Amino acid sequence: MRTYGRLLQQPSTALSLIAALIGAVPIGMWPLGIVLAVLDRHGSAGEAGLLAAAFGIGNAVGVVTQGALLARVRAALLLPLFSLLGPVAAVLLAGDARIAGAVLAGLAIPAITPAVRGRFASSVPGRDRPGAYALVNVLFQAGIALGPIAAAALATAGRVGLVPPIAAAGGVLAALLLAVAHRGGAAGGVAPVGRVPGRGVLVLLGGAAAAGFGIGTLQVLVPLRTGAATSGATFAVLALAEVAGAVLLGGRVGPRHAFRLLALGSGGMALVYLLLLVGAPAVPAAVALGLATGTQSLGSALGLDRFVAPARIPTVFALQVALLIVAAAVGSLVAGAVPGVAYAAPALLLAAAAGATTAVRRRLGPLAPSRPAHAR
Repeated sequence: MRTYGRLLQQPSTALSLIAALIGAVPIGMWPLGIVLAVLDRHGSAGEAGLLAAAFGIGNAVGVVTQGALLARVRAALLLPLFSLLGPVAAVLLAGDARIAGAVLAGLAIPAITPAVRGRFASSVPGRDRPGAYALVNVLFQAGIALGPIAAAALATAGRVGLVPPIAAAGGVLAALLLAVAHRGGAAGGVAPVGRVPGRGVLVLLGGAAAAGFGIGTLQVLVPLRTGAATSGATFAVLALAEVAGAVLLGGRVGPRHAFRLLALGSGGMALVYLLLLVGAPAVPAAVALGLATGTQSLGSALGLDRFVAPARIPTVFALQVALLIVAAAVGSLVAGAVPGVAYAAPALLLAAAAGATTAVRRRLGPLAPSRPAHAR
């Protein structure tokens, strides 16, 4: 826990983490608020699904676009500009241009987490970097969980119309906090190692896509097979276990453990999906899956440091997030079409990801500790 204490004592690091938490809330708040608003005015389920999908498309495009621009434009300028699209989206959603408003709401989500990841890769010492990435992951998950709770509470109070402006305000606030945190220059970089960066990045992207596909199958099959109450408990346990896994490992591992964590996490997830395929209970499986997912995500974060220059990390991380979103949608489609064997697909994909990670690790050979850029 000393790692986390050192991190939180740094004002810019603590402010970046707060921005990551606040910036994740609109991601969970916007889509549920959009759906609840449709139902509140007695719209159809089809319209609700269309608007939710439009938001998802806008979010995927927005995070990739911002991630690419972060390599060229300062986050302190770029993210506030994107966040200002949020109030415009809120106005459109209140009128007749709701599809355009939903897409714009997705675009307006500032890419806080990719920006923070890139910043930490160059400003946090190597020994504390796993803990920093674990905190980013935990706060990101917490923000996404808080978003739907806030949207549902406002809808229950008869104030569903306040969801879009509050979500938009949250995005603007998070972007401004990050601008303050990043007003200074970076402290250095991480030296990527080895000579297979292209293949290594593909492995990281493939692992994210495989994990996203699995999430998509769960979103359909767990409610279908267990009912509303158990499915809610399952996803809550999954999120808590993922947070626990990331926190426990973040203070105990170093950057050289990146590939081992990634392979173990992907392999563990594959095993859990195989157990679900043969009828394992959902809630205990969610515990194991959450721990494995936390392990994989931490390994992936450290792997980015090994393959990608700090200035390019936001771009690649944003692409990972977008792939996860798209793969989750594909996983949901597959689960709806062939529910009887859908768990086999993520098991195979994640096993392949674990194998590819092991192959890249062997090709690179032993990894030396990462060094700051100024030491090269």
